[in-house]
Amino acid sequence: MAPSVDSPRRLSGGAEVADDNASQPAKPSMRKDVWTLVKEAKEREKKAGENPDTALETNLVVVGSKQGGKSSIILRFLDRDEAPTPTVGLEYTFGRRTRGVNAVKDVTHIWELAGGTYLSDLIDVPITETNIHTTTFIIVVDLSQPQSHLQILLPFLGKVTARVTAVLDSLGQRGSKRPKALRAYAWKKFTGEAAGHPDKDAVNLSPVPMVIIGTKYDLFRDMESEKRKLVCKTLRFLAHTNGASLLFVSNKDENLVAKCRQMLNHHAFKGSPLKTMSVDHNKPVCVVAGQDALSQIGHPPSLHRDANTPIGIGNASLPTVEAWKADYERYFPVGNEQDPTQDLDFSKFAEPSIDAMRAQKDEELSRLRRSNERRSKEKDALAGIVGAGGAEKERRKGKAYSRARAGQMGTA
Repeated sequence: MAPSVDSPRRLSGGAEVADDNASQPAKPSMRKDVWTLVKEAKEREKKAGENPDTALETNLVVVGSKQGGKSSIILRFLDRDEAPTPTVGLEYTFGRRTRGVNAVKDVTHIWELAGGTYLSDLIDVPITETNIHTTTFIIVVDLSQPQSHLQILLPFLGKVTARVTAVLDSLGQRGSKRPKALRAYAWKKFTGEAAGHPDKDAVNLSPVPMVIIGTKYDLFRDMESEKRKLVCKTLRFLAHTNGASLLFVSNKDENLVAKCRQMLNHHAFKGSPLKTMSVDHNKPVCVVAGQDALSQIGHPPSLHRDANTPIGIGNASLPTVEAWKADYERYFPVGNEQDPTQDLDFSKFAEPSIDAMRAQKDEELSRLRRSNERRSKEKDALAGIVGAGGAEKERRKGKAYSRARAGQMGTA
């Protein structure tokens, strides 16, 4: 006997369902909602990230002093034997590394910003919610120009902090766990294996790694000893209180170039980090984030009278950025900065249609000025003639009036 419409029908998977209509196809017993699918996708991504054969993708954002050697650092890191060319705006390049028996290709995206702080708003372009966790900031200062250090470091440190905070806040508002994870990982890297850092409460630690590189050390080492000492201590203070690494380099010293490449390789391709530490102002400084301490950096020169007072949290002698800045600018006065646009060579960016329109408008403006000047002269000349005639007329009126009045006075 054939089964009735209401009788159960066994599916191939072994589940039994009631068949309300024999002509309709069977429906699966379980359905996954969108949240379950998203969760499973995230778990697959996490497992893929733990796989050593997964390609690595990172970002390096290089900013800093104008003509400070940013391009040279990038070329030496990428092992490119070519002369650096002037950077225009925000330029992009990349580096690739092949590793493992499976020839996995890791990629680092490198963004270089030109013009010092003049174009600092462009750093918002390469920093997005999708790559904030793989980004490292490289701030370059020219050691041979100490008077410009604070004018470079302080604006960029503030700009980087503001942009990173904005991106992480945007992620946090949507319930992302990435901001909390980045901050926890940054503190773990900063404190190392120790339970904590003595300056933890005095450090404004960035969730995104930062490296301050001082270039042209070969010129800096010939500077006066006391000035070198102040530069080193000030840069160490700014790097330490912002959770950044500090490294001095010179293209003429292969050992320093090798250290710089190792530092960048660590952030770009997760290579082994630098473990050496050098804080002697008579030698190239090399301090990885978390290695330094306020007690080792000491006080600004103006607080030298309190040099024996220990530095610690809650201590009134804790130095501030303002104190270091005041002493630094006393040794290295800031000169008058010129308009950055004066150094731009617009002939390199020729646009025939725009140039023709500009020439036309300049000619129209010149004709308008000449016309206005001619009208102004004609108006002044006419006013002079009218003024002279009016004076003669008034003089005559005065005489006529005086005689009539005199006649009236005489008849009276």
